[in-house]
Amino acid sequence: MQDTRGVKRVEDFAAYLLGAPSDLQEILHNLHTNVLTEDNAVYVALTEKTAIGELFILGSSGLDQESLVGLSWLRTTTQFPTIDCLNSGSDVYLPSKEAWLEKYPQSALFREKLGIEEILCQPIHWSQESSYCLSLAFGTAMPGSSRDLELLRTLGRLFETYLENAREKKVATLEPPTSSMKRKIEALNVRHQETVHLVIKGLNNQEIADAQGISVNTVKSDLKKIFKDLGVSYRSQIYAEMIEEG
Repeated sequence: MQDTRGVKRVEDFAAYLLGAPSDLQEILHNLHTNVLTEDNAVYVALTEKTAIGELFILGSSGLDQESLVGLSWLRTTTQFPTIDCLNSGSDVYLPSKEAWLEKYPQSALFREKLGIEEILCQPIHWSQESSYCLSLAFGTAMPGSSRDLELLRTLGRLFETYLENAREKKVATLEPPTSSMKRKIEALNVRHQETVHLVIKGLNNQEIADAQGISVNTVKSDLKKIFKDLGVSYRSQIYAEMIEEG
């Protein structure tokens, strides 16, 4: 069951800025439990730094109350990737605990307590009064380029778009693409269209093969042709273009 003891602050913020008290926590929870669960996500959090330098964790999923209380020391340190992200306005990515220990030795025990092996902190631009950071922490580091960082950054852009739309009291949904990417997908043959829709749902190659009753090698061959037809190099670009077109 989701811990709701820290929800009051989230509701106050959401009611003030978004006009929808449950949306902020709900989308963080869904991002954590539904989107990143297979990537062994430890937590997802949105942190605010106000114009006068105050720090608030506005919403989180995966952090228990004890961990949230422990994060209060962020107010007195610069030894944390979230702080770097808030101060610089740019991504902070640590691919391993070794990279963390080298850059943030003072927070080594806290990293170990949370079980973080890999973390991506990315700025969320949606208010001129404060700066915001979306943190995605994982319990298992992926060597090399195994984890799709571009897809994680795309999630950040989607979250940013969601917040901006909600603040302007628009319907906060990702509309189907109406321009070039949609037309490119519609131009594909029926099986390739189905493959793209399965990719968008997050299925891996084996799952796509099982769903279509074909071999994994056929899926790989299809994706190679699909990527060429769509003008992309990897699957996360499809997400990115759909978001930008939406």
